[in-house]
Order: sequence, then structure tokens, then C-alpha cells
Amino acid sequence: MPLLNFKPRFVAPIQTGIKHHTIRAHRIVPIKKGDPLYLYCGARHPGAFRILPEPHPCTRVELITISASGHIAVEGEQLSPTETQRLARADGFRDELDMLAYWKDRLPFEGNIIHWK
Repeated sequence: MPLLNFKPRFVAPIQTGIKHHTIRAHRIVPIKKGDPLYLYCGARHPGAFRILPEPHPCTRVELITISASGHIAVEGEQLSPTETQRLARADGFRDELDMLAYWKDRLPFEGNIIHWK
């Protein structure tokens, strides 16, 4: 029963279906395909709420790396500028620059893209 916590800025994109995956650091107990995902905002704080009313199954987990220079690879394949823009928008950001600004203090990064249906 993996619980994923999100910042308020991602609530609307999740609820409208724009954001259907999340980029996370590797977990001690990895999330795997088929796991029910519980999506929350403000978990472990007063006023926390479930973003989507029902758990959504994990449909895929992919390895992602983001270099210090901002280059992104998924499953070892370098993304093109178009693919990077598509990833950024699907992850709830305005564009690649918005996404890289969010990640800048955490680079280089290696983790997972966790997809749900």
C-alpha cells in the first residue's frame, strides 16, 4: 500500500489527469507494477487529504537519471528536447525549465518514474 505525498501545486494536474506519474528517489521497499498507489497532499499533517478518492494501480516503473547539466535519460536512453518537454508537462510542470528549476538542488538525481492509471 504505497502512499505518495504531493505538494499542493500538483493536486490540480493529478485530479485533471494531466499528471499521471511522479519522479521519486529509490525507495527502501520499491514500488512495483500492480501496487495500489494512494495519492495524498499534506500527508502526516493536519488537513491532509487524498487527492484521488480511490487508489490507482501502478502501471509501470522506469529508471530515470537527471544529470547536473539537466540532461534526462529514461531506462538509459537520453531524451530528446521534445521528449524532455513532454515529460515535464506530463509531470505537472509548465515546461522543461520549470521542471529543472524544481530539481536543481537535487542534481544529479537517479530514481524512478512511477506511473499510474
